Amino acid sequence: MQITPLTKTHKTRILLAEDDRVNQKFALLLLKKLGYQTDVVSNGAEALQALQSQSYDVVFMDVEMPEMDGLTATRQICEQWSIHERPRIIALTAYARRGDREQCLAAGMDDYITKPIELPKLVQALQKVSDSHQGLHGDEGAGVFPASPRLLDTESEVLDPKIWQSLEKLAGAKAKVVLNKIVGDYLEDAPERLQAIQSAIAIQDAEALRQAAHSLRSSSANLGAVTLSHLCKELENLASAGMSEVPAEQLVQVKVEYEKVKTALIKQMSKSPIPIS
Repeated sequence: MQITPLTKTHKTRILLAEDDRVNQKFALLLLKKLGYQTDVVSNGAEALQALQSQSYDVVFMDVEMPEMDGLTATRQICEQWSIHERPRIIALTAYARRGDREQCLAAGMDDYITKPIELPKLVQALQKVSDSHQGLHGDEGAGVFPASPRLLDTESEVLDPKIWQSLEKLAGAKAKVVLNKIVGDYLEDAPERLQAIQSAIAIQDAEALRQAAHSLRSSSANLGAVTLSHLCKELENLASAGMSEVPAEQLVQVKVEYEKVKTALIKQMSKSPIPIS
């Protein structure tokens, strides 16, 4: 297990449990913007190990992770620690379907935030932490991100400019370096997600299709590729309904849109002297 510490501005101790590298960096940017120390683990089992090693005030818990998902980890945390000893657990998930929030709360989570994360909602969730852990910057960064992603108006507009401008604003003076790394991770991971989608469709594995589409949807939305994210959501919805037979043209749409996104991201980052890894 690798735990990555960041800044140490506030005393509130935060643990982020998230397996996707792009989503990790995105969440860390937001939390760093607010001045919080954040440690990172990649699944629920590692989150439990981290809590056994040291105490945290808040755990942002992704729901769907390998080895141990967020719901299982949350139930185990609630079993092992009393309500007065355990950290506040906040679901951090790309799910936004009816009943998802209730499922998270029933598992023992205290709050629920959907991805892509909106900074005002993150601040609101942190403000609910016990009064003994104050020092939140409730107004800082308000309005950094649009209220919600929008479907793009034209075919030529592959990346939502408002979301991308917000990312640059959030990353600050080191935006080119920080965003270059995030884009590099995305371009490295996305082809694997696409292959997983194609393989799942080929063998008619609805659950594997849902997981792969879910992962690509979330990371794409964070980078402003909202059309690709929307197409992935359609695949995810089909898989959730138990349909693994996907029309061939639907998979082609996803692949074509990804190539547009890839080209747009490389063009966007060509302004940076730092090569995309």
